[in-house]
Amino acid sequence: MRRAIVLLCVVICLIALWLMRTAFQPKEPVSASKVSTVPQTSLSAPTPAKAEKPSAARKPLKIASKGRVRLKPGESAVLGYWEIAPGMNGMAIVTPETTPEGHVKMTAKLLGLSDDAVSDADAKDLFPDLFDFENYSAIAPERLRGLQEALQSTRGVDMLSMPTLVSQPGQRAMISIGNSKDSTLSLSLQADPVADDSGYDLSLELRRQE
Repeated sequence: MRRAIVLLCVVICLIALWLMRTAFQPKEPVSASKVSTVPQTSLSAPTPAKAEKPSAARKPLKIASKGRVRLKPGESAVLGYWEIAPGMNGMAIVTPETTPEGHVKMTAKLLGLSDDAVSDADAKDLFPDLFDFENYSAIAPERLRGLQEALQSTRGVDMLSMPTLVSQPGQRAMISIGNSKDSTLSLSLQADPVADDSGYDLSLELRRQE
């Protein structure tokens, strides 16, 4: 028993000496490369100004519309369509009649109307809905006379052309006009007689190019 106590004391002393040696042993110095940081200054070159690209040439605007209207004797065809100019609308009125020689005479009126003029002339029903481009309608002579009188006394109405064409039945004829904005408007017409009531199937083809 006494011998065991002596051995335990020896072991404890050895452990104490090892701990004291470890405590007083100088620590390894930390290398300067691990603790020192070198400030880095980045110089950013000024961003070169972007060269402005020349504006691309405006592509020619093409509009094409084609429709057919069944007309009884004396009736006229009205084509109402939206123009590209803001607040301006187009209208074509075509009245076919048979001449004594058996030819077809077509009187066409091409007009430009402002939005206010369309309302003042009570002609909204002759123009397309919001998401449509054109509206083809047949109107009786009485309505046409009232429309023409209203257009004559309404501001914002521009008469573009009023030609008269004479062609053979079923033969296509064309009206082509230009304006100050370097746009060309053409209206192709073909009147096919209807034997049942001496009326016409009138085909209209509108083309516009700027």
